[in-house]
Amino acid sequence: MSPFRRCCLLWITSCAFAVANPFGVFDFNLRGATPAEQIHSLDGIGFDGLTMLLNSPKDLERLDAYQKAKPDLKLIAALLHLQADKPLPMEHLRLASHKAAAMNAKLWLIVGGTKGDEEKILAVINQVADLAAALKVGVSLYPHDATAIETGEEALVYLKKSGRKNLTISLHQCHELRAGNIDRLDAVAKALGPHLDLVTICGSDRKTNDNSTDWSDAIKPLGEGDFDPKILLRVLRNNHFQGPIILHTFGLMKKPDSHYRSSFELYQKMAAEVKGEKR
Repeated sequence: MSPFRRCCLLWITSCAFAVANPFGVFDFNLRGATPAEQIHSLDGIGFDGLTMLLNSPKDLERLDAYQKAKPDLKLIAALLHLQADKPLPMEHLRLASHKAAAMNAKLWLIVGGTKGDEEKILAVINQVADLAAALKVGVSLYPHDATAIETGEEALVYLKKSGRKNLTISLHQCHELRAGNIDRLDAVAKALGPHLDLVTICGSDRKTNDNSTDWSDAIKPLGEGDFDPKILLRVLRNNHFQGPIILHTFGLMKKPDSHYRSSFELYQKMAAEVKGEKR
């Protein structure tokens, strides 16, 4: 390859990876008495979209109310938490899949149940993936502490066993830290490779409590905790991740509502700093 062509290729590649990741937010604990007030509480901050639970008919009603109040709402992913050892709510899953298809969103799948019960876990994944595929909807496996699939690497095992083409995997700072992967985030991202499609970020302590129901150690507003989220942003940069990054907000009801804006602004600052670092 000539020096000129090599230079052009490097320039094109660097431009592609310089595109800013969409930055979304969970709808956990949005402030307001009604769904309309809650969704409008984010107005003017700058988030590129929303993720939310879509695990019940009430969740579907809330999403409809969000859309009525904000017709241009961008739904990035709809979160389902299903149990491998219980019958699946197929009618609700059909409705959720149709809603995701209509909003050009993904289904985000947490699988609960007995860890290691591979046959049942895989059956849930395949049923959801097949239902979604019929509507051209993607399904991102959501590894979650104290569930059947706790880490990105565990999710990768099931993705490969399933073989469904519409399956991908998300990576979560809080859950990887809970799993002891604080110093392995780059290895996890490299292992997931092209299957990685969604990432969540937040403030966290470096020392977290595995399997605890108290998430105040692992999920905080950005700027709180002694773990530096720029470590994760560097991993994503170095692995050329271009998908959405989502601000995790579970359990932050006692925090002032200003944390949405302060976390957004701090994220923009951190992302710019990481982008500008020499490598």
